Amino acid sequence: MQTGLQLLGDLEETHVEWFLANGVEQTVISGTTVIEEGTNIDAIYLLLQGLLGVRTSSTGDTQLAALGAGEIFGEISYLEGSVTTATIYAVENSLLLRISRAALDRKISEDNHFAAVFFRALAKHLSRRLRSQTHSLAERIQTRLDAQPDLSNAWTKLSRALADFAELMSRADKEAIKNRNVVPPKTAAEIESAFHSFAGEALNEIIGDSSPEPAAIRDELGKRVQRSFLPYLLLTHTAERWYSKPRGYAGDYFTIELLYRNQPAGEGRLGPLIDKCFMDTAPAKAVRNRRRLLAEEIAKTVRTKHGAVARIASFACGPAAEIFDVFNSADRPDNLIATLLDIDSEAIAFVSDKIARHHLEQAIQIRQANLVYLAIGRQETDIRQQDLIYSVGLIDYFNDRLTTKIIDLIYDLLAPGGRVILGNFHPRNPMKAIMDHVLDWRLIHRTEKDMDRLFQASRFGRTCSNIRLEPEGINLFAECIKD
Repeated sequence: MQTGLQLLGDLEETHVEWFLANGVEQTVISGTTVIEEGTNIDAIYLLLQGLLGVRTSSTGDTQLAALGAGEIFGEISYLEGSVTTATIYAVENSLLLRISRAALDRKISEDNHFAAVFFRALAKHLSRRLRSQTHSLAERIQTRLDAQPDLSNAWTKLSRALADFAELMSRADKEAIKNRNVVPPKTAAEIESAFHSFAGEALNEIIGDSSPEPAAIRDELGKRVQRSFLPYLLLTHTAERWYSKPRGYAGDYFTIELLYRNQPAGEGRLGPLIDKCFMDTAPAKAVRNRRRLLAEEIAKTVRTKHGAVARIASFACGPAAEIFDVFNSADRPDNLIATLLDIDSEAIAFVSDKIARHHLEQAIQIRQANLVYLAIGRQETDIRQQDLIYSVGLIDYFNDRLTTKIIDLIYDLLAPGGRVILGNFHPRNPMKAIMDHVLDWRLIHRTEKDMDRLFQASRFGRTCSNIRLEPEGINLFAECIKD
C-alpha cells in the first residue's frame, strides 16, 4: 500500500486531480483477471478499494504478492511498451482507477512540467519497489561484503547471534520432546531474552537508522538476517501475518485484532513461543496500550458535553475495539454517536457484525470510504461537526503531503472546539530494524517536532495542543483543537 500512496504524494495536487478526473473507475469481481501475463496493456491502474493478487505462469496458482488499496500497477509495461510479466487478479471485489495510455501520453506531450514531475515520481516509485522486492541488489553487494573486513565483521556479529539463537531453539525443541511437547519455562525465558536482545539491540545497532553503514549495505545485511530468521517466523501465527500481509499491508484490521487478543499461537512446539516473543515486543505492547488511551479520550469527550450528544469519528477504524470498550464499560454513555470509516470491506464487515451483536446500531454508524479521495475532494462525506476525530495506524503509511491533506480534511469536519488526535510511531521504536528488514513492515516514524510541523502546515496553522505517549513511549498521539 505504501509505495502507491507515496507515488501520489510525490505528485503535485493539480496532477493528482488530473489523474482522478481523467481516470475511469472499474469494478472487478472476485476471481476476475485484471491483467494477463504476456499481454499488451494500454493503461496504468490505481487500486482504490479491495485486494488483488499477483502470480506468474512459472509458479502456477501460487500467489506471489498481494496488492492493497493505494497500489499502482501496469506502470512498467507503460514505460517499456512491453508485454506484462505477471497476472494480476481480484482476490475480492475491488475498485480500480484506469488511466489510459492515450490520455497520459497526450497530457505528457502537452504539459512539460507535468511530464517532469510524473516521471520523477514514477522513478522514485520504481526505485522503492525495486529496493523492497528484488534480490539483485543483494547479489551485487555480495562481493563488496566479502572484500571489506569492516562489513564482513558486521555480518559475522549478526551471524554469530543468529547461530546462538538457532542453537538455543534446537535445545528448546529437544527439551520440549521430553516434556510433553512443552518448552520448559526456564528455557522459554532464555529464548525470550535472546530474542529481545538480538531484535532490540544488535539489529538496531548494526542495521538500524543510526548505523554508520550505507543504506544499501544495511538492506543487504537485513536480507541475510531475514533469510536466516524466516524458518522461525513462518512457524508463528500473528507475526507470520505481519510478514505475509494477506490484506496487502501489515497493519490490517485483523492483525490489530490479533494484537489486542494477545494469544500467541503457531505451528509445532516452537511456533507459539516465537509468536509470544513478537507479541511481547514494544510495538505490539504499544498497539495494545493505545486501545486504552483512545478509550480514555473518547470518554473524556463524552464528559465534556455534559449530557449533550457527543459526536466522534474514527478514520481507518480497523477493529475499533476502543469504541466497543467505551460502550461496554460500566459508565456506558447514552449520548455518544460514533462514526467509523475504513476502506477495507472486510474491516467494515467485521465491525458491522460486532455492532449487531452488541445491539449498537443506533449509536455506531459505519462508512466505507477512501480517505485519500475525501482529502482531495474526490469524494464527499456526510460527517460534520464532530467533537473528536482520531486516527491511529494510518498516517504512518502517508508521507507529509498526504498527511497534511488528511489533517485539513479533519479540520473541516470538526465542530468549533473539536479535537483531532493522530497516532504515529516514534523513531525511538527499539524494534524498527526488525520491522523494516525482517517483517518488511516499513512505517514512517515521526517525532514530536515532526507532528508540530505537520499541524503548522495544515489549516490548524499552529503546533499541537498536546502530545501524549503510551507507556512504552514509542507510539505518540498528537492533539490539536479547532478554534
